[in-house]
Amino acid sequence: MNLVTIKDLSVFLKVKESTLYSWVHEGTIPFYKLNGLLRFNLDEILEWVNSSKIIKPQRSLSIKKPEDQDINSIIKKAIEGVKGKRYNPSKRETSLNQGLRKEVPDGTV
Repeated sequence: MNLVTIKDLSVFLKVKESTLYSWVHEGTIPFYKLNGLLRFNLDEILEWVNSSKIIKPQRSLSIKKPEDQDINSIIKKAIEGVKGKRYNPSKRETSLNQGLRKEVPDGTV
């Protein structure tokens, strides 16, 4: 068993010590606590690193075009989906009297 300190492991893994403390808190990295001091078994760390290796991508994303629809029908369906949801300027008014002026008999405002 080859125990190393958090400082040594930080240099070895090329990560900040604060990152290691975070991983310890989350329980994602194997560690030992000896009288309140954190120690790491280098053999276990190497196994942990090797188990984190991504061998191949799980899935590639592909976009499939619906075979029974062309672009015009897709656009038409989108337009029908928002039909009736139009801008209503009357709802933007802050006051019912906004923009109204009193007219005086002589034509001045």
